[in-house]
Amino acid sequence: MIATFIIAHEDLSFSLIQTVESVLGKQESVFPYSNKHDNLQLLAQKIKSQIQTLQAEDIVCFTDLRGGSCWTLANIVRKEIPNMTVISGVNLPMLVTYFNNLNELPFEQLMDKVVNDACRGITIAQGD
Repeated sequence: MIATFIIAHEDLSFSLIQTVESVLGKQESVFPYSNKHDNLQLLAQKIKSQIQTLQAEDIVCFTDLRGGSCWTLANIVRKEIPNMTVISGVNLPMLVTYFNNLNELPFEQLMDKVVNDACRGITIAQGD
């Protein structure tokens, strides 16, 4: 089993999960967190406590902004959790790819596909 955490500013993590589930249906072992009400130390304790209750082979943690407080928090936790991977720049295409392929691809291939599809989802349309 892979456990999924999304740590983002304000209510973004909750909105992303809600949107993913409206597209793909209910997802298992996904845990949204926000820095809206708690400081980094308290959030780190909550996340580590949540992880300890899981029987996860791997843990994937999506964050919104590389270098921001949520990214910093995820990497603080990652230093204590050896099977945790942190990915920044969370967006809807990334999560749809992730959940669609979660049980289909080996872990490293899944991570590569998630990042590639997230980037492919970013385009510019200009002019007529």
